Amino acid sequence: MSVSWMLLQKSGRQSFSRLGLTTAAVALGIMLVCCFTAGINGLMRRAGGSAISLAAHQASRKEASQQPIAGIEPLRISNVVRLGNASKWRGQIIQTYSMHGTAKSPQFAKLKTPGPGEYYLSKALADAVAQHPEDDILARFGNNTKYLGVLPSEYVSGPDALMIVRGASADEVAASDDVAKVQGQASYFANVYRTDANGLTSNVGLGPISIIVLGIGGTILLFPIVIFVSVATQLGAAQREKRYAALRLIGATKRQVGRVLILESLLASVVGVLIGLGAFWLLQAPLQNFKMDGMRFNPSDLALTGTQYVLIIGLTLGLTVFVNWRRMRRAQISPLGVSRSIEKVKKLRAWRALVPVTGIAIFVWLSSKPGLDWLTANKESAMPMLLLMAALLLVMFGLVLAGGWLTNKLSLLAARWANNGSMLIAGKRTAVHSRTVFRGVSGVVLALFAGSFYLTATSGIENLNIQAIKDNGYSQLKHGTAAVIGRSLPGDMAKRLQQESYVTSVATVYPREDGNAIRCQDLARYTEHTCPANARPDQFALLNFDAPVVKNVSLINDKIDPNGAKEYLVAVTSDDNIEKLRSTVMVHANQYDLTYVVSGTDSKKPHINPTIREFANLAYVGIGVTLFVAVASLIVSTIGGLMERRRSLYTLRLGGMRLVQLKRLVMVESVAPLLITSLISCSIGVWTGAVFTKMFSTTLKPVLTPTYFTIVGIGLAAAIIGIYLILPMVDKLTRAEANQTE
Repeated sequence: MSVSWMLLQKSGRQSFSRLGLTTAAVALGIMLVCCFTAGINGLMRRAGGSAISLAAHQASRKEASQQPIAGIEPLRISNVVRLGNASKWRGQIIQTYSMHGTAKSPQFAKLKTPGPGEYYLSKALADAVAQHPEDDILARFGNNTKYLGVLPSEYVSGPDALMIVRGASADEVAASDDVAKVQGQASYFANVYRTDANGLTSNVGLGPISIIVLGIGGTILLFPIVIFVSVATQLGAAQREKRYAALRLIGATKRQVGRVLILESLLASVVGVLIGLGAFWLLQAPLQNFKMDGMRFNPSDLALTGTQYVLIIGLTLGLTVFVNWRRMRRAQISPLGVSRSIEKVKKLRAWRALVPVTGIAIFVWLSSKPGLDWLTANKESAMPMLLLMAALLLVMFGLVLAGGWLTNKLSLLAARWANNGSMLIAGKRTAVHSRTVFRGVSGVVLALFAGSFYLTATSGIENLNIQAIKDNGYSQLKHGTAAVIGRSLPGDMAKRLQQESYVTSVATVYPREDGNAIRCQDLARYTEHTCPANARPDQFALLNFDAPVVKNVSLINDKIDPNGAKEYLVAVTSDDNIEKLRSTVMVHANQYDLTYVVSGTDSKKPHINPTIREFANLAYVGIGVTLFVAVASLIVSTIGGLMERRRSLYTLRLGGMRLVQLKRLVMVESVAPLLITSLISCSIGVWTGAVFTKMFSTTLKPVLTPTYFTIVGIGLAAAIIGIYLILPMVDKLTRAEANQTE
């Protein structure tokens, strides 16, 4: 091994830039893979839930893990303290759990079951209660008098999660059971027999479809990284073949040359692994500030396990060694100092095109009437999603598989129509080495396809958000106003509200089957509508808050019963006082009555699940990272191609080709396959994304947004500029003094 190390030192002095590039590629790959794995860990652990939420969920579904156990009395847990939106606070949801147990009931490992009037708070909710006492948050959740402390982080979904765990009395549980029986539904309190202290079985919490989606997303991200590491690892392979042949000439054995090869690969890879891990650990703080559904992750949720570290490092080192060994295995190294490549360029067959064509055919069928009928008939089954994912994979990797064949055919066509020497040579050379040429651009092609698919499928979210506001009648309420809805509120609720210092006015409205009866004088004060000009101030207008926004309101001619059901419109001094209003209303409402305080300001915001939007934003980030890696891979691949072809380029220059023609030749060889295959992949990606949206959503309308064109344009421009910036290498590689030994 010492001889191999000496040979590596002597022969590798001219390879520091190549080894440095390999190290950088490995470091970038390790960092991105670790970040991706950390994100998946966070999503999986959050989806699995904390021990409290998991136990309550399993018990409410009466799963096998929560069946009665002899000698153990159940721990009663309910996540319903009040019905309605009492748990909403400043745009967040407060998770509420009521517990009642006996001496024979199980307890959680790090949480003593609270007694009646006792309660725990998450750190974030405890801070909110302390910083905003005027909101009187705790008043919404019953008589809680004794604070037991902060919930352990293991029982909270994240450091920003708002959560209260309170004790319930036996009378409260009995009353809850009676209400549920009258309503004809299961008890609000579920029976928990197993906790994390006596064998609670955790689960991942993600369904098979979610895992498939994450798997495809991971593949899209990791494929360009693998290509990048592979291209950087075999950079300068032709020069190394000659160097290894020279080592054989001076007496090195084949085994020693092999050891030099392994040492060279491992040295650059190990350094890259260390740098990548260091960069990942430096990114821990930014990662912990990453939010999903408005909440950060617990630091432990984003941590990688030892097994994951071993797999990531082992696969990376194995990949670099394998790529080097496979490339050098094709070279015939003779002890006479002659090296020649025994790799033969295999003719690409047309069957490669059948793979993406099969995927496209599935999309065509699914978008046809028979396919749509089949989707409707199997909408409760997982088969449509599995078939769609299979079609997506066939198209995605079929483009990579068929890309070389397509590049070959298009290059031959271009060579046939060429009207100058550079185009002719570029077309012929690209046709012969179409597989190698396309390998360099395949990362960009895959990234653009995935980006086109995802961005097309999610591009209609903004329009959907706008439409959601139009379909929400409460968005007609003015800023600083709120609607108070609840059938159990006392008859003098308007008077009680008027006594609050933060309330400026209160109006009573009368719910009907076709909407709400509102006096015209109140309509103009609390909403963005007005009655017709000829209406009296005390005349009633009809406005349905549960229906889409209307332009004009109609007047009511029939008589309104003032002793019937009542709801209220309230104007407050500031939107910050909405939470005070909510607490005041909930104190006077029945615990099991649906009671709402709907803010006009909040209703003007989109109510689409924020997780959908966050996943769309993650798609933007993932596509950006993928494009960056793919463009870097393309540039490195172009550099490698120039180094491999320095002899042929030098020969062309000796034959009279000018430097500008050589640069044009290289530019055509690199940019033409990139632009053509990218255009094809973008078109297929947009079309498949539109088909996907049409099949699974009747409200989401795909559009090509400026964001899409910006991302695609920046990606292609970065690739072209990167290739242009390395063109000066052509001059350096084809100078006579640089080729004296050729």
